[in-house]
Amino acid sequence: MGSSITLLPCRLSRTAYALTLQLQEGPLLKLTRKRDGCHRNAARKEDLVENAGLDAREIACLGILRLFISTFAEPKSQNWMRALGQADDAFGIVEGPVIARRLILLLQAVRCSRRSVFMFSNPDCDGCARVLTEHERRLISAIQSFRLGRPEQAQLQLMMLCEGNSTRLALDRLADLMKVLDPRTTPRAFEILDRGTF
Repeated sequence: MGSSITLLPCRLSRTAYALTLQLQEGPLLKLTRKRDGCHRNAARKEDLVENAGLDAREIACLGILRLFISTFAEPKSQNWMRALGQADDAFGIVEGPVIARRLILLLQAVRCSRRSVFMFSNPDCDGCARVLTEHERRLISAIQSFRLGRPEQAQLQLMMLCEGNSTRLALDRLADLMKVLDPRTTPRAFEILDRGTF
């Protein structure tokens, strides 16, 4: 069995958080954001997104992943629809859906290998969304490392994220993502991945 997903608690009161989820008139569920957030600070092994050295594509991937993850934690949110929309906005209507699909396949590969709870920040609270959890950091670092032609570092991040369990499927999914997210990824990274030599 794979890991479960846990939404880190927002410091907003339960009542205030419940008010941020409002059913709007019409057929779609729309989530509204608490603009000022909860003023959450980064804990040990966490970092602020602004200090993580992520570029715009990696930040967009983080936002999409958080929406997919929140769908697992709270299925009624239907945040997967927002994730698809965010992917279209960030990467265009041609690449966006492909990147979104490959991100969720990567996430699913990690979930199948990992045994513990995957902790992530609430994408609907600006205060929480500023914080990069350890698990999010490892997943985004794997993406970033592979993009920079360092598959060994990507493998290490995935190995830590998957708690020493098999990372083969996650690495394959990461390589598939790179083919669309960053086609300029160094061929050496793919060669090392194909040989399985790290």
